[in-house]
Amino acid sequence: MGKSSMKPVLTTIISSLLATSLGFATYSASANTPDLPKIGETAGSTLSIAKEQQIGDDIMRRIRRSEFLMKDPIVNDYIQHLGYRLVAANPDALGRQFRFFVIQENSINAFALPGGYIGLHSGLITSSGSESELASVVGHEVAHVTQRHLARRLEKQSELSLPSILGIIASVLAATQDPEAGIAGVAATQAAGQQSIINHTRSNEKEADRIGITMLSAAGFDVRAASDFFETLQQSSRYTLKPPEILLTHPLSRNRIAAARERAELYPKVTHEDSLDYTLVKSRIRSKNLLHDRAAIRELEKKYQQDELKSPEERYLFAELLKNSGNSEQATHILSQLYEEYSGNQLLLFSLSEAHLASGSGKKMLPLLEEQLSKTPDSTKLILATSEIYLKADQANKAESLLLRYSDVNQNNPTYLKLLAKAQADSGHTPEMYETTGQYLLLLGDLRTAKKHFELALHATSKDPYAQTRIQARLEDVRQQIRAEISEQSQR
Repeated sequence: MGKSSMKPVLTTIISSLLATSLGFATYSASANTPDLPKIGETAGSTLSIAKEQQIGDDIMRRIRRSEFLMKDPIVNDYIQHLGYRLVAANPDALGRQFRFFVIQENSINAFALPGGYIGLHSGLITSSGSESELASVVGHEVAHVTQRHLARRLEKQSELSLPSILGIIASVLAATQDPEAGIAGVAATQAAGQQSIINHTRSNEKEADRIGITMLSAAGFDVRAASDFFETLQQSSRYTLKPPEILLTHPLSRNRIAAARERAELYPKVTHEDSLDYTLVKSRIRSKNLLHDRAAIRELEKKYQQDELKSPEERYLFAELLKNSGNSEQATHILSQLYEEYSGNQLLLFSLSEAHLASGSGKKMLPLLEEQLSKTPDSTKLILATSEIYLKADQANKAESLLLRYSDVNQNNPTYLKLLAKAQADSGHTPEMYETTGQYLLLLGDLRTAKKHFELALHATSKDPYAQTRIQARLEDVRQQIRAEISEQSQR
């Protein structure tokens, strides 16, 4: 199924999840409008944090199963670290759960889901002119979460009828996947007389701007980047029929840009130098888009032969294109040179390991990987790279042991769980493999198959003395979710 056909599917999933998770009755076109429940009557004056988390978890499970979610360990690791750096600079964010992810989509957009899930389109990352610009968008979305703007919008619209509020939320979220459909939905809602929620959205945007700039400064970024990025986007779209999606889903005006600039002047000027990882991540994303662009590859090949590829991001881009097109030997050569110049850079080390694995020489990387792991033992990307090589080298027990050391911090990482399940299977630890596979499937929202794996794990013999109790608890949790799902379906 192609991306164009997946977008309406994902939009439908999000809409239905919002309806069921908020506990609303199903709306029928034949229903009498005066009898519809009001938001204030069904959800209370505001949405609880627990309910927000449930909604976000449900939506995220579906997103994990779609082709939209970027599963690249390097991109994900970078955006998580950037997000956590900003969260650490916001006292209101401490103690709350945040997870950052990237949607493989060339459009420029970002969005916050209930429950602290923050998504960025890959096009936003590649279009940002600096790391501070990218951080400004991430910080803005973090502020939407800490200020609980979804709950506050529902509270403000306590007299709004059920189908209208569901239409608004679904349309805003749909715009993150299919801008034309999403914005059309918002426009239709406005036409129906719901201008007040748009005004409240603008208020939310101003508040997120204010908090985001404070967060940006505390995290050491350039506070002028926020207004710079939006102004650049606005100027670039001045003569186009369709502006970037982020300008549609985040209402923007000249006054808002001016206010952001005035607020930035209150903070000391900071010159933030882009990290190497930022520039390399942009190149890694671009390499996925250029993989089938023969002209672009030929141009890079020509520049490489003429020794005109000077910047690390250009050389890395060319190496990634070579690696992904099957020329792992030349990719290994370029990446080795880069790693010599930027010794200790974990992103380059991971990429070099990928190239060696592709060419069948992965074991050569183990000394370097193990040395770096001894310095930063909790580095997820190094753990994954080292475990992959252990598995290829028929050292499954080493892979399993390494992965298990950090199972607590990676329990919501599907890539990690999938690799751990393979290591457990190759090590002959079948009961543990069943349990890990169950966790993996649960993250993807496949409740019934997850239940089967937990049942297999429960009835198998494990050396772990706490396994039975732990698996029984997980199994009961899955059964409750299945019962709730059946109950919701029967009420529709």
